[in-house]
Parts: sequence; structure tokens; C-alpha cells
Amino acid sequence: MADAAQTRPKPRSLVQWGLIAMLAAIVAIAALPSYFSGQWPWSSELPVPHLEELRTLLEEPLAVPGWENTFYQEVPIGGDRWTLAEYRQVGGTDAPGETFGLLLRPQRSGDQQPEVEWVDLRGAQSWQVDNRHQVRWQLAPESGTADPLSVTTQYLRGIDTRNTFAVMQWYAWPSGGHFAPGKWFWADQVQQWQQRQRLPWVAVSILLPIEPVGDIRSHTATVTEIAQAVQQGLLTTTFSSDG
Repeated sequence: MADAAQTRPKPRSLVQWGLIAMLAAIVAIAALPSYFSGQWPWSSELPVPHLEELRTLLEEPLAVPGWENTFYQEVPIGGDRWTLAEYRQVGGTDAPGETFGLLLRPQRSGDQQPEVEWVDLRGAQSWQVDNRHQVRWQLAPESGTADPLSVTTQYLRGIDTRNTFAVMQWYAWPSGGHFAPGKWFWADQVQQWQQRQRLPWVAVSILLPIEPVGDIRSHTATVTEIAQAVQQGLLTTTFSSDG
């Protein structure tokens, strides 16, 4: 009897029941618009905004503010369609810090979602990867009325037999971006509930050539400025409000 009394589950406290009730209320409130309209996120295939603009990235290079395109080519990586472009700073030369490479993998259909793009890139480039860490930055909208967009990137050093790169990677979407596929998944869920549409995305990988086996931390500011310009280019063209 003593053992039975010790193993008997404890009743939930009032605080626990209160939290459960509050969470249930939040879910119910979020579901009300869909309930009254009869349009549930799963009742039909939800549209992906800007899908045509995303496909255009496979036909022409992204316009990046302050940079001019000098090379553009579609490349197959991991069974997916990527594009490789090279840029030079407007009015600049081929000096270090004034050129960079840009790899993009745009979403092409509603059933595509971020998965193992970074693993595919690492294998295709035959990189030795180290110094990997997160770099978070913000981008102020051009209108000046909305809150800044937040992007969390994966920053690393990629070394192959001939080159060393400072590499910054993330999945870009209209309201921000993150390098982790799971972050896109949850943002996509919110988009489905609130807007009844999917969240478009494009995988972005910036390659800045640096000195052999160089320290990427000394190039963080430069790569971040380039990344902000790339995100701005996507917002202005691919993810523009009238796109």
C-alpha cells in the first residue's frame, strides 16, 4: 500500500490547468477565422506567392544593389537546380572584398521545402569546413514604417584544394530568413494559418574569396554587408509586394 501511494500520479495543479486552458483558448481563437469562413489550411492546396519570380532566378541573375553581375550559370547540385553567379562592386576591381560568388536554389513548386541544401553544397564543393557559427543581422525596410527584418545565418570557412572562402548561408523569405530548415517550417505554419498561403523561400550561399586559410571573423562585416544587399535584392524583385 505504501508503494502504491508513492507511485500514484500527482494531480495537476491549478497553474498547470490554467496554462492548458490558456493554450486551448489561443488555438481556438486562431482557428475562428477559418471556422467561420469554411476555409481550412488543409482543405485545398494553398498558393505559393512569388512562385513565378522565384523561377525567374533560374533564367537570369539576381539584381544586387551596389553590385554588377559578371558571370551567371545554372548548375546541378544534389539533384536540384542551383544558379552560380559572380558579382563585382560597382566601380570596383577584382581586388579582395570587391568580388563575391552567389549560389541560389529557388523554390520551384509548392511541394518543395528546405531540406539538406547545405550538406549538398558542402559535398559538391568538396569543402573542408570549420569555424562555423551563427551571425544574426537585421535589414531595415525601404519604407521606414515597418519593423526591421531579422535574418540568422550560418557563417563558416570553406577550404578546397585551391581556394578559401568566407561562406554565409541562409534560407531567405519575404519576412526574414534563417539557415535552419525548421525555422522556415514554423514560419510557414504561421503563414498558412494567418494568410492561407505558403511561405516562399530561396536558399542563399555567399562565397567571399579570402586569403589562404584566413580568419573569417575579420571578414564578417564585409560578408554581412553583401548578405544584406542580396536580401534587399530579393525583397525588391523576387519578393516585391506586387510580384
